[in-house]
Amino acid sequence: MLDEIIEYKLKLRLYIHILGALAVLLFATLQFSRGDFGTAFMSTLGGGYCLLVVLIMLRRKHYLWKGRGFVFFIPAVILNVINFHPEFGIYWAYVVVLGFFLVMELKEACIGSVLFILLASYIISPHYPYPILLRITGTLIIVGLSAFSFSFLINQLHSKLNEIATHDPLTKVLNRYTFISSITKSLNEFNRYQTPATLFIFDLDYFKSVNDQYGHQIGDNVLIDVAQMVTSRIRVGDQLFRYGGEEFAVLLPYTSVENAAKLAEDLRYFIEKQNFNLDRSITISGGLSEIKAGDRANTWIERCDKGLYQAKSEGRNRISTKGSSDN
Repeated sequence: MLDEIIEYKLKLRLYIHILGALAVLLFATLQFSRGDFGTAFMSTLGGGYCLLVVLIMLRRKHYLWKGRGFVFFIPAVILNVINFHPEFGIYWAYVVVLGFFLVMELKEACIGSVLFILLASYIISPHYPYPILLRITGTLIIVGLSAFSFSFLINQLHSKLNEIATHDPLTKVLNRYTFISSITKSLNEFNRYQTPATLFIFDLDYFKSVNDQYGHQIGDNVLIDVAQMVTSRIRVGDQLFRYGGEEFAVLLPYTSVENAAKLAEDLRYFIEKQNFNLDRSITISGGLSEIKAGDRANTWIERCDKGLYQAKSEGRNRISTKGSSDN
């Protein structure tokens, strides 16, 4: 669903720029035939910008300057038309206000539309009686507020879906889907820049007995508490994922396995000493592995799993780097 919304926004902006290019270039041709070469030239620039955006989106799937070029071309063309032809140019102002919110990000669209409405109202002020000027400005503001409301709701929906798609609903940490994409990104960065990274996978020891003895609600609370504890003790750039069930993973970019082992041991000790309001302690076992040349996602994860299994076989409540030394 998240990818579909992003694709929908890109397609919408593509179609808007196609229509914009046709409309502006047609307008430029009309002005050229009337001898208004200044307006025709500026309109041609605006149409050319729209065509450039369309070409880049079709070839590279990239939205040029995130739509910011719109500010420098289309509003400037319309303000020029309003200045020389206020009797009909003002009607294009409504299209521009709407366009800000369709082709730009919300914050930038708000700033651009406010400035545009102020400039347009100032330009037409000598040409219209005060009551008419108020009506024009008022309706421009109404159009802007309506477009703002639509864009704001779309952004809120996008943020909500992004949260659902990337985060675990129980612990609120990143989920397994995001885990795969994140370690793939780390692998790409290592292959290109030799950027080190270490992966730490751990799970809660004898967690099934917690659920059996205290119930799943208490078990869920333990998972939430552990996730919050780990989050509070890792760096801003580190990422915590719920890998599955009672299993978690921590991706540590720019970190050697030696430094990661210190952090992992600190987490193990910290969790063991916490009071979970149970008549038993909660401990973790985990495996570490630093990224290596030729790694794929599955080989990197497998080495961590080997360390995890080693830690369990040695009695649990410990961290193992055995997998990191395997080829």
